[in-house]
Amino acid sequence: MGAGAHILLCIDSGLNFLKYCAWRVKTVTQTYIGKINGERRGITGIETAIILVAFVITASAFSFVILNVGLLTSDKAQTTVITGLKETSSALISDTGVTGYFSNTTEADQDEVYLEELLFYVKLAQGHEPVDCSDDTLIITYTNQRGHSVVYSNVYTNGTVCTLKTVTGDGDSLLEVGEKMQVNINFKNIQSSSVKPVPLDHKSVYGKPYETIRIEMRPIVGAVLSIVKEIPAVNAPVMTLK
Repeated sequence: MGAGAHILLCIDSGLNFLKYCAWRVKTVTQTYIGKINGERRGITGIETAIILVAFVITASAFSFVILNVGLLTSDKAQTTVITGLKETSSALISDTGVTGYFSNTTEADQDEVYLEELLFYVKLAQGHEPVDCSDDTLIITYTNQRGHSVVYSNVYTNGTVCTLKTVTGDGDSLLEVGEKMQVNINFKNIQSSSVKPVPLDHKSVYGKPYETIRIEMRPIVGAVLSIVKEIPAVNAPVMTLK
Protein backbone atom coordinates (compact mmCIF):
# COMPACT_ATOMS: atom_id res chain seq x y z
CA MET A 1 0.00 0.00 0.00
CA GLY A 2 1.38 3.38 -0.99
CA ALA A 3 1.70 6.52 1.13
CA GLY A 4 -1.40 8.05 -0.50
CA ALA A 5 -3.51 5.02 0.41
CA HIS A 6 -2.20 5.18 4.01
CA ILE A 7 -3.19 8.83 4.22
CA LEU A 8 -6.71 8.20 2.86
CA LEU A 9 -7.20 5.23 5.19
CA CYS A 10 -6.08 7.19 8.25
CA ILE A 11 -8.20 10.21 7.29
CA ASP A 12 -11.23 7.94 6.89
CA SER A 13 -10.55 6.30 10.26
CA GLY A 14 -10.08 9.71 11.86
CA LEU A 15 -13.37 10.97 10.47
CA ASN A 16 -15.16 7.89 11.77
CA PHE A 17 -13.65 8.49 15.24
CA LEU A 18 -14.70 12.13 15.13
CA LYS A 19 -18.24 11.13 14.11
CA TYR A 20 -18.32 8.71 17.00
CA CYS A 21 -17.08 11.43 19.33
CA ALA A 22 -19.77 13.79 18.11
CA TRP A 23 -22.40 11.11 18.70
CA ARG A 24 -21.07 10.49 22.23
CA VAL A 25 -21.07 14.20 23.00
CA LYS A 26 -24.66 14.42 21.80
CA THR A 27 -25.64 11.40 23.89
CA VAL A 28 -23.90 12.78 26.95
CA THR A 29 -25.56 16.14 26.46
CA GLN A 30 -28.98 14.54 26.16
CA THR A 31 -28.26 12.48 29.27
CA TYR A 32 -27.23 15.60 31.16
CA ILE A 33 -30.37 17.43 30.02
CA GLY A 34 -32.42 14.38 30.93
CA LYS A 35 -30.89 14.42 34.35
CA ILE A 36 -31.92 18.03 34.76
CA ASN A 37 -35.45 17.01 33.73
CA GLY A 38 -35.50 14.42 36.41
CA GLU A 39 -34.18 11.37 34.59
CA ARG A 40 -31.67 9.25 36.47
CA ARG A 41 -29.15 8.56 33.69
CA GLY A 42 -25.83 10.11 34.70
CA ILE A 43 -22.55 10.90 33.09
CA THR A 44 -19.88 8.37 33.94
CA GLY A 45 -16.16 8.57 33.46
CA ILE A 46 -16.38 5.99 30.66
CA GLU A 47 -17.88 8.47 28.18
CA THR A 48 -15.14 10.99 28.86
CA ALA A 49 -12.48 8.30 28.52
CA ILE A 50 -13.90 7.14 25.19
CA ILE A 51 -13.78 10.68 23.81
CA LEU A 52 -10.19 11.17 24.94
CA VAL A 53 -9.11 7.79 23.53
CA ALA A 54 -10.74 8.63 20.19
CA PHE A 55 -8.84 11.90 19.90
CA VAL A 56 -5.55 10.26 20.94
CA ILE A 57 -5.90 7.42 18.42
CA THR A 58 -6.78 9.87 15.63
CA ALA A 59 -3.77 12.03 16.43
CA SER A 60 -1.52 8.95 16.57
CA ALA A 61 -2.77 7.77 13.19
CA PHE A 62 -2.02 11.13 11.58
CA SER A 63 1.42 11.20 13.23
CA PHE A 64 2.20 7.73 11.88
CA VAL A 65 1.21 8.75 8.37
CA ILE A 66 3.38 11.87 8.49
CA LEU A 67 6.36 9.86 9.82
CA ASN A 68 5.85 7.14 7.21
CA VAL A 69 5.69 9.65 4.36
CA GLY A 70 8.85 11.32 5.66
CA LEU A 71 10.73 8.02 5.73
CA LEU A 72 9.60 7.16 2.21
CA THR A 73 10.68 10.57 0.95
CA SER A 74 14.07 10.23 2.64
CA ASP A 75 14.59 6.78 1.10
CA LYS A 76 13.72 8.04 -2.38
CA ALA A 77 16.06 11.01 -1.96
CA GLN A 78 18.91 8.69 -0.92
CA THR A 79 18.29 6.46 -3.95
CA THR A 80 18.30 9.50 -6.24
CA VAL A 81 21.60 10.74 -4.80
CA ILE A 82 23.28 7.34 -5.21
CA THR A 83 22.04 7.03 -8.79
CA GLY A 84 23.24 10.55 -9.57
CA LEU A 85 26.71 9.79 -8.22
CA LYS A 86 26.94 6.70 -10.40
CA GLU A 87 25.93 8.68 -13.46
CA THR A 88 28.37 11.54 -12.85
CA SER A 89 31.43 9.43 -11.99
CA SER A 90 33.23 7.39 -14.62
CA ALA A 91 33.07 3.62 -14.17
CA LEU A 92 35.92 3.15 -16.66
CA ILE A 93 39.43 4.52 -16.38
CA SER A 94 42.34 4.39 -18.82
CA ASP A 95 45.27 2.24 -17.75
CA THR A 96 48.80 3.25 -18.84
CA GLY A 97 49.42 5.12 -22.08
CA VAL A 98 47.95 5.09 -25.58
CA THR A 99 49.98 3.50 -28.38
CA GLY A 100 49.68 4.78 -31.94
CA TYR A 101 50.68 2.99 -35.15
CA PHE A 102 51.65 5.27 -38.01
CA SER A 103 52.28 4.96 -41.74
CA ASN A 104 54.69 6.84 -44.02
CA THR A 105 57.04 7.58 -41.14
CA THR A 106 60.01 7.70 -43.49
CA GLU A 107 58.52 10.63 -45.38
CA ALA A 108 60.16 13.98 -44.74
CA ASP A 109 56.81 15.78 -44.78
CA GLN A 110 54.76 15.25 -41.60
CA ASP A 111 51.58 15.95 -43.58
CA GLU A 112 52.00 12.54 -45.19
CA VAL A 113 52.12 10.71 -41.86
CA TYR A 114 48.84 9.05 -40.79
CA LEU A 115 47.64 7.48 -37.55
CA GLU A 116 46.17 4.20 -38.79
CA GLU A 117 45.72 2.26 -35.55
CA LEU A 118 45.34 2.93 -31.84
CA LEU A 119 45.75 0.65 -28.82
CA PHE A 120 45.09 1.27 -25.12
CA TYR A 121 43.84 -0.49 -21.98
CA VAL A 122 40.90 0.19 -19.64
CA LYS A 123 39.92 -1.07 -16.20
CA LEU A 124 37.10 -0.62 -13.72
CA ALA A 125 37.21 2.33 -11.34
CA GLN A 126 37.13 1.55 -7.61
CA GLY A 127 33.69 1.40 -6.03
CA HIS A 128 31.79 0.73 -9.26
CA GLU A 129 29.70 -2.19 -10.37
CA PRO A 130 30.99 -4.33 -13.28
CA VAL A 131 30.51 -2.77 -16.72
CA ASP A 132 29.13 -4.71 -19.67
CA CYS A 133 31.47 -3.98 -22.59
CA SER A 134 29.50 -5.84 -25.24
CA ASP A 135 28.53 -3.85 -28.32
CA ASP A 136 24.89 -3.90 -27.18
CA THR A 137 25.56 -1.64 -24.21
CA LEU A 138 28.87 0.13 -24.89
CA ILE A 139 29.50 2.78 -27.55
CA ILE A 140 32.96 4.02 -28.58
CA THR A 141 33.39 7.09 -30.76
CA TYR A 142 36.36 8.66 -32.53
CA THR A 143 36.74 12.34 -33.37
CA ASN A 144 39.43 14.35 -35.13
CA GLN A 145 39.31 17.89 -36.44
CA ARG A 146 37.76 16.75 -39.74
CA GLY A 147 35.05 14.34 -38.63
CA HIS A 148 33.32 12.12 -36.09
CA SER A 149 32.46 8.42 -36.25
CA VAL A 150 31.09 5.62 -34.10
CA VAL A 151 33.67 2.83 -34.12
CA TYR A 152 32.07 0.37 -31.67
CA SER A 153 28.37 -0.41 -31.21
CA ASN A 154 25.88 -3.07 -32.24
CA VAL A 155 25.91 -1.56 -35.72
CA TYR A 156 29.58 -2.48 -36.19
CA THR A 157 30.76 -6.08 -36.10
CA ASN A 158 33.19 -6.54 -33.23
CA GLY A 159 36.65 -7.04 -34.72
CA THR A 160 36.11 -4.98 -37.87
CA VAL A 161 36.87 -1.45 -36.66
CA CYS A 162 37.25 -1.76 -32.89
CA THR A 163 38.17 -4.84 -30.87
CA LEU A 164 37.83 -5.30 -27.10
CA LYS A 165 39.87 -8.14 -25.65
CA THR A 166 40.18 -9.22 -22.02
CA VAL A 167 43.86 -9.49 -21.05
CA THR A 168 43.37 -10.18 -17.33
CA GLY A 169 40.13 -11.77 -16.17
CA ASP A 170 37.66 -14.49 -17.04
CA GLY A 171 37.33 -13.54 -20.70
CA ASP A 172 33.65 -12.55 -20.82
CA SER A 173 32.30 -9.14 -21.88
CA LEU A 174 31.79 -8.04 -18.27
CA LEU A 175 34.64 -5.82 -17.01
CA GLU A 176 35.00 -6.54 -13.30
CA VAL A 177 37.28 -5.41 -10.48
CA GLY A 178 40.87 -6.46 -11.13
CA GLU A 179 40.30 -7.08 -14.85
CA LYS A 180 41.76 -5.20 -17.82
CA MET A 181 40.62 -4.94 -21.40
CA GLN A 182 42.64 -4.07 -24.47
CA VAL A 183 40.95 -1.68 -26.90
CA ASN A 184 42.25 -1.73 -30.47
CA ILE A 185 40.90 0.69 -33.10
CA ASN A 186 41.81 0.18 -36.75
CA PHE A 187 41.04 3.44 -38.58
CA LYS A 188 41.71 1.82 -41.96
CA ASN A 189 38.47 -0.17 -41.58
CA ILE A 190 36.26 2.86 -40.92
CA GLN A 191 33.85 3.38 -43.79
CA SER A 192 33.82 6.92 -45.13
CA SER A 193 30.02 6.84 -45.18
CA SER A 194 29.96 6.40 -41.39
CA VAL A 195 31.96 9.59 -40.79
CA LYS A 196 30.15 12.90 -40.28
CA PRO A 197 30.70 14.90 -42.37
CA VAL A 198 31.49 12.38 -45.08
CA PRO A 199 35.11 12.96 -46.20
CA LEU A 200 36.03 13.32 -49.86
CA ASP A 201 39.27 11.43 -49.20
CA HIS A 202 39.50 8.51 -46.78
CA LYS A 203 42.84 9.84 -45.56
CA SER A 204 40.88 12.55 -43.73
CA VAL A 205 39.78 9.84 -41.29
CA TYR A 206 43.34 9.46 -39.99
CA GLY A 207 44.90 11.63 -37.34
CA LYS A 208 48.02 13.56 -38.31
CA PRO A 209 50.96 15.03 -36.39
CA TYR A 210 50.20 18.16 -34.35
CA GLU A 211 46.48 17.33 -34.30
CA THR A 212 44.25 16.36 -31.37
CA ILE A 213 42.12 13.21 -31.42
CA ARG A 214 39.41 12.16 -28.97
CA ILE A 215 38.21 8.66 -28.08
CA GLU A 216 35.06 8.39 -25.95
CA MET A 217 33.76 5.25 -24.29
CA ARG A 218 30.09 5.51 -23.30
CA PRO A 219 28.89 2.73 -20.96
CA ILE A 220 25.22 2.26 -20.17
CA VAL A 221 25.86 3.41 -16.56
CA GLY A 222 28.42 6.00 -15.50
CA ALA A 223 30.04 9.02 -17.06
CA VAL A 224 31.83 9.00 -20.39
CA LEU A 225 35.51 8.05 -20.42
CA SER A 226 37.25 10.60 -22.67
CA ILE A 227 40.76 10.01 -23.95
CA VAL A 228 42.16 13.13 -25.58
CA LYS A 229 45.62 12.96 -27.14
CA GLU A 230 47.71 15.37 -29.18
CA ILE A 231 49.80 13.66 -31.84
CA PRO A 232 53.41 14.84 -31.69
CA ALA A 233 55.94 14.91 -34.50
CA VAL A 234 56.20 11.31 -35.65
CA ASN A 235 59.57 9.68 -36.33
CA ALA A 236 58.74 6.00 -35.78
CA PRO A 237 56.01 3.56 -36.86
CA VAL A 238 55.01 2.95 -33.23
CA MET A 239 54.82 5.73 -30.64
CA THR A 240 53.21 6.35 -27.27
CA LEU A 241 50.84 9.31 -27.21
CA LYS A 242 51.23 11.16 -23.92
